Amino acid sequence: MSFTIKNSQLSNETLGVLNQLIELDINASAAFKLTRIIKHISSIVEDKMKSEKKIYDKWILRDEMGNPVVPKDDEGNPINGSVSIKDMNAFTQEMTELLEVENEIPFDKLNFEDLNLQTAKIKDLIKVEFLFN
Repeated sequence: MSFTIKNSQLSNETLGVLNQLIELDINASAAFKLTRIIKHISSIVEDKMKSEKKIYDKWILRDEMGNPVVPKDDEGNPINGSVSIKDMNAFTQEMTELLEVENEIPFDKLNFEDLNLQTAKIKDLIKVEFLFN
């Protein structure tokens, strides 16, 4: 069997949590399944990030030198870490469409009990709950 996962559920943080699970002492069968799933998900995350970059590059407002235009607050101060977007509606629509894409993972979900975890952080489990039956 397989399962589907939306792009919105996948990020570098998701991969980080999955890689933490690999480091744990879990049973061999679960570790093997998890490794195969991680390899598949890694390529999806990489493709998603490339697509996000293309969308950003397409909609970022640039000055005559080709540099991103930094927006300013009400007092005229640059807003650090921000860029101006040419058409926020179009940008939002494209980004939403990308995040709504469903990916088929051609492996069975794992049984949480197979991991035999002694402890786990809830914030980490939330990021990978799609993996479990």
